[in-house]
Amino acid sequence: MSARANGLITCPHCGKPVLNDEPRSRTAEALEVLAFLNEKTGRNYRPVEANTKLIRARLREGATVAECRKVIAKKCREWRNDPVMAQYLRPATLFNATKFAQYVGEIV
Repeated sequence: MSARANGLITCPHCGKPVLNDEPRSRTAEALEVLAFLNEKTGRNYRPVEANTKLIRARLREGATVAECRKVIAKKCREWRNDPVMAQYLRPATLFNATKFAQYVGEIV
């Protein structure tokens, strides 16, 4: 994560500026989580509002980056090799409010 002179945050994955009204730290954390998801899945989810808003919402509710990473890692282990479930390794599924709470509850 880097900051430009004008205070914009840039995505660690693509280097493009990210604009939103969240505090800097929450935006940076959401981008970190999205980059981890991309790394673990081998996909390229872009740091657009549709992909980051759900992550920021879970962070706003009190989830930690560590919990988000654990959920991603666990679901990747469970779903990566399942042709039906692998498609659900995406922000919309993993960070949906109801589902995320269930996934966090599964972490041992």
